[in-house]
Amino acid sequence: MPRRSLAVLAGACAPVGAVAATGAADLDRLMRAISACLAAVTLAGGLAALVLLPRRTPLWWAAVGSAAVVSTVLALSGPLLLIPLALAVAALCFQAVAQRRRARG
Repeated sequence: MPRRSLAVLAGACAPVGAVAATGAADLDRLMRAISACLAAVTLAGGLAALVLLPRRTPLWWAAVGSAAVVSTVLALSGPLLLIPLALAVAALCFQAVAQRRRARG
């Protein structure tokens, strides 16, 4: 079980949920931000399918279509696209730090 990932997710969701429950945040904007993150994860999965699936098969072409549609959705996200971008940069930085720690011993 990925305990650390679940702990990070719970730690991020708790304050967002608290802010949304009190009405201090615009729920529409919050839902749009979450949708942008979901679309970014879906695009990453679609791009992985393009790499992993055998080329020019029906499933590969379905992944091409899916990636095109999700890319359009992301393009329409506008400035909210910065949120999944920032999360991706943070994840890459975390991986780099963890890799350095493992290399040191």
